[in-house]
Amino acid sequence: MRVDAVLIQQPAVNFTTFLAVTHEALGYSPAAKSDASHRKMCDAEKFISCLESLSDKNAAHSLPPALLTHVSFSVLIAADDRDILSILEAAVGMPFVHTETTSRGIDLLVVTGTLAQWRVAVISGSRREGTVQACYCKILTLFEGTGLNVWGDCKRKPAASDSRLFYLEDKR
Repeated sequence: MRVDAVLIQQPAVNFTTFLAVTHEALGYSPAAKSDASHRKMCDAEKFISCLESLSDKNAAHSLPPALLTHVSFSVLIAADDRDILSILEAAVGMPFVHTETTSRGIDLLVVTGTLAQWRVAVISGSRREGTVQACYCKILTLFEGTGLNVWGDCKRKPAASDSRLFYLEDKR
């Protein structure tokens, strides 16, 4: 069976309250840099940018690794029951719910983790082979689809086994 994954939970930030309180307390808006970029950002990216601006008003917009723990995401994964354990091994430390489906041999997982945990899991999972690699390649594209790319220090390399798949290699 082919593996599939969908992003089912993303952070929703109450920017009205957050920005009103922080602007009053700091004398400046921590969203100024992200707003000035005129780029469409998902709530998670804008929130991380605001957090960075809390400690440094002049910080350039970025996604610093130390702040990736402040936002969480849940992914629903459908896969062959023989691949579930291997998929979970790459997501070590993340809470999950597992269940069998009415289709024989197909299981569902809901895995929840911080963006920092997903970053590590995607790098690790993309280096595996077969269904696990396909799963984490799909998850990476889901995050990129929201505008989040925390894998900028990694280079995509084509997988030897399947030209549609890839693995992430540290560029440093």
